[in-house]
Amino acid sequence: MIFEQKILVIRFSSIGDIVLTTSPLTTIRNAYPEAEISFLTLEKYAPILEHNSNIDRIILFDQNMNVKDLLKFSDYIKNQHYMKIYDLHNSLRSNIITFYNESSVYKIKKPRWNRFKLFQFHKNDFSKNFSTLKMYHDSLTDIWKEEDAIPATSLVVSHQEKIKARETVGMNKYTTLIPGAAWNQKQWPAGNYIELINKSGINVVLIGSKKDEICHKIHSALPSVINLAGKTNIREALAIISGSHQVIGSDTGFCHAAEALNIPVTMIMGPTSRETGGGIILDKSVQVEKDLWCRPCSQNGKSPCYRKTQFCINNIGVNDIIQTLISS
Repeated sequence: MIFEQKILVIRFSSIGDIVLTTSPLTTIRNAYPEAEISFLTLEKYAPILEHNSNIDRIILFDQNMNVKDLLKFSDYIKNQHYMKIYDLHNSLRSNIITFYNESSVYKIKKPRWNRFKLFQFHKNDFSKNFSTLKMYHDSLTDIWKEEDAIPATSLVVSHQEKIKARETVGMNKYTTLIPGAAWNQKQWPAGNYIELINKSGINVVLIGSKKDEICHKIHSALPSVINLAGKTNIREALAIISGSHQVIGSDTGFCHAAEALNIPVTMIMGPTSRETGGGIILDKSVQVEKDLWCRPCSQNGKSPCYRKTQFCINNIGVNDIIQTLISS
């Protein structure tokens, strides 16, 4: 099939950011229903976007490309003759790829100066309606206006994947915990999760990578908990999340994925915030956080706390989370 309209969307990483791009993808598809929409991303994250009807083609990107390889790849993209390119990453690599392109290129504008003022001086100059979804949509200047609605995020899990996930878990009703995070500062303590499970009596499945020691600590204290940390690929993890009654976890990619699968989330927010790209989307989700003058302190929560005690995480109690549990 030959498409008269070809569009490229670029977002290399990471899980949460790619999940959030599914919202502007819907806007682009609605504006160009007959177009061929391609999505350029890192190979390891491509499975997130499988079965997405707003994407016709996924182009895999090798993160180990040197400058010479990037220039060759830029020629490849140029020869695809895209009508429009939406660069939702706006990084050095994406700029090299699109620099010589003759297509109309729309780039996301990252609020670096506002974030610098927020982190360094705790001066918040962000608008009250700021969100990552709005930031993405602001780059779609030719097809989206301020007064337009912003679509929800959306991911797709096949029926067969759901059946396999149910067989793996062996339960019809369970809560998925995603306690790990890229940075320890974003993690609620393992002891709190253990107390939460004991007090609430919920059936729990743990999802995470093999590096998430917190999952193994929880499972060691509570052997009845199903620990799948390091035992699932992205698609399997999404399928397990899709069958959850509820998801509880840190401000991480898979919590964003849960909302894109229409699963309510209790998101435990520590050093990050809405201004850094975190936070919930669904009305039925709950964001648990403490209002402290020092947060947010960094873009992704990697900066060590200057205090001996990290109040933004440690001041969130077990009862704060129990109150968010869905009973039916």
